[in-house]
Amino acid sequence: MLFQWLVVASIAGLVVTSVVHSIGGEIYLLRPLFKHRGNRILDHQLARMVLRFAWHITSVTWFVLAVILYALAFDEPRLQTMILGSVGLAFAAIGIFDLVVSRGRHIGWPPLLLTGVFALAALFYR
Repeated sequence: MLFQWLVVASIAGLVVTSVVHSIGGEIYLLRPLFKHRGNRILDHQLARMVLRFAWHITSVTWFVLAVILYALAFDEPRLQTMILGSVGLAFAAIGIFDLVVSRGRHIGWPPLLLTGVFALAALFYR
């Protein structure tokens, strides 16, 4: 029982950190950073998109970790399914989002999408 409460506390920490990281980072770091001009890298639209994307993908991965911790503590028989499913769905969605938003110009979308596709394939072929 104590084990499960500790895992719930860890999950809560991940979720709170994820939300604060995304919202706070967007408001207090990314927007002010992008507002200033004169930086040749940040003046490029793709660079701003990639930076914003990388910032928020960190928050998404913390949510995936929270799902994995939940499965470990409360649904151990389906632990493998929860891990492969959460990683697969998250990274497939991230890869597709990256492809669409960057219009295929960001080099990261293929490995992100393939990570998700391979995890989902492993889910069905285990």
